Amino acid sequence: MSGDKDSQIALAHRLEDEGRNEQAREWYARAAERGDLPALVSLAKNLLAQRPVRAQLGVNMVRSAAERGDAEALHICAIIASQDVNLHARWTVALDFLGRAAEKGSALARRELQLLARSEATTQSWRDLARCVNIEPLLRPAPAHVRFESPRIITCEGFASAAECDWLIERAKPRLKAAEVYDPHGQGGLRADDIRNNSDTSFDIVRSDLVLMALRERIARLALLHTDEFEPTMVLHYTPGQQFAPHFDFVEAAAPHLADDIAENGQRVATLLIYLSEDFEDGETDFPALHWRYKGRTGDALLFWNVGATGQPDPATLHAGLQPTHGEKWVLSQWMRRKSPPIPA
Repeated sequence: MSGDKDSQIALAHRLEDEGRNEQAREWYARAAERGDLPALVSLAKNLLAQRPVRAQLGVNMVRSAAERGDAEALHICAIIASQDVNLHARWTVALDFLGRAAEKGSALARRELQLLARSEATTQSWRDLARCVNIEPLLRPAPAHVRFESPRIITCEGFASAAECDWLIERAKPRLKAAEVYDPHGQGGLRADDIRNNSDTSFDIVRSDLVLMALRERIARLALLHTDEFEPTMVLHYTPGQQFAPHFDFVEAAAPHLADDIAENGQRVATLLIYLSEDFEDGETDFPALHWRYKGRTGDALLFWNVGATGQPDPATLHAGLQPTHGEKWVLSQWMRRKSPPIPA
């Protein structure tokens, strides 16, 4: 209350951890009004990623911080630009932001650039390295193989590179938590359930990176959808004895809040899995109604549609993440929404 900026930011972080976002925003704003740049960035991140989301206000603030040379803000601007389908040459703009973030000292941005450019060279400037990134090949999916027509299931070998898989595992490890499921009796929240005992983490707009954004664009092209119809990307982790028992990925309108969710965000029409590791035994993705199991090698992808051509949920998509009996299983999971049928062929 006496105006100490460090204390205001510490209190805001505590309130944010407790989910009291409106109060957290008030304290971030107090510190930001006194010229504290990290407070402005923290406020922007909260507005962009925490409920209630106020995207445009968050974007305006993060741009302001980027103009003042904040490396983290520049990095977030790179992610936002890559997702802005109305932005001309959005990937060029995104890579320029990434190069500027690297020049300002962002270790994350520097490692991203080296991976995207497939180069560990540091003799040239970071912005020059960003200009050397040939992004288009990184956005194109590998050829797909149709496994079933109804429900539509396809696999794609070598969808992601080993380097990308290692990157995602490394990014996910520090933030793993016990996995949860939709609470059909709540108001759109999540809860722990015996159906699922693995761990996971999600990547919202402020926790993402340009490697993941390129991968999401690749997924969109494979599924013939748009990234603005995607839920936050998740990375799942299984150790021996951990599983995700048979379940559906489509949203069942069994309660008013779930029906409202479908009306607002669309049905969860498709799921894509990328197998980030292969040094585990068993642990397949099982479709019991189809009497079919799939276990990809590192970088292989599995795409299946949770609904039929008219958009109605398909019970044949019942599936399970079986437990590995040895080793660690890492999987990227991308849920995709669509408000209106028919689904792409």
